[in-house]
Amino acid sequence: MASGQRSPLREKAEWLLRFAGMSLATPRDFRRLRLEAHRWLDPDGARPLELGELRDVQAHLQRGLKALHRKQPWEHRVQGRHVLLSGAKGLHGPLSRRFETQRPSDRYVVNAMDVLTEVGDRLRTCKRPGCGRAFIAVKRQEHCIDCAKAVQTARVASWRRRNAQRVRDLAHETYVRRKRRESGRRNLNIERRPRKG
Repeated sequence: MASGQRSPLREKAEWLLRFAGMSLATPRDFRRLRLEAHRWLDPDGARPLELGELRDVQAHLQRGLKALHRKQPWEHRVQGRHVLLSGAKGLHGPLSRRFETQRPSDRYVVNAMDVLTEVGDRLRTCKRPGCGRAFIAVKRQEHCIDCAKAVQTARVASWRRRNAQRVRDLAHETYVRRKRRESGRRNLNIERRPRKG
């Protein structure tokens, strides 16, 4: 896979985690999310969900993620049936399966559970104290994207405080390179001003 491209499974799982925390407060939010949910969780379904059904799916996702975070099972009772479909050539073609439920919202929840199962050990909880948000990790990632940025900013600020002279030296070297480039003089020598105080 080329760098910068995400797998469809990863995109779907990341959308699911965002959806679990989204607001369905305004009609505009709902219209957009109902179409996205239909596309991500039940593209072969007959219709997108209504507001109450979509809120029900979101509540199931939130409860399920909390249960998994507490190392408890995520259970969702449904009335449905598994259907195995023959391929174009009967038993000689690839078989496909389908899970049919009485309520469309149940199918959304079951499909969401399947997506998170396929993500496997990349589904993690942010280790930053006070966060605990679920995210899809890249390699050994331990923090959600927001916390990772905050942790990196704090790490850089700490390094800059501990290495103040090195920071000044790097800034001066960058300044000298820029002035040499602007003037066209490769041997331009710029003395550093003495620090005040």
